[in-house]
Amino acid sequence: MKRIGHQLILEEAAEVYTLSISPELQDEAGDISYAHLAPLGNIEAGDTLLNVEASKAAIEVPAPFGGKIIARNEEAEDRPELLDSTQPEDRWLVRMMGVDPKAFEAYPEVK
Repeated sequence: MKRIGHQLILEEAAEVYTLSISPELQDEAGDISYAHLAPLGNIEAGDTLLNVEASKAAIEVPAPFGGKIIARNEEAEDRPELLDSTQPEDRWLVRMMGVDPKAFEAYPEVK
């Protein structure tokens, strides 16, 4: 299942949730020169998931829901330009487990 929001694209497969940067956020930010992801472990809804600095803006992206971060795209911190990629597999931020499915379903989608 997939949900596309203003800042994030959320995908669920076998109770693992992959959060990726959305094309809308890429456009809003411009060329990304710095990215800092939340650490592995528990995160609450509203906690900082991602900080980016880019040519147009510095943006803090909150976690859309709580859960446990089980993987981070550390390469994106070393090479933040990956988040500017048109390839979805380069734009992922974190993978999470322990997410309430109702919180996932409640994530507002861009129409």
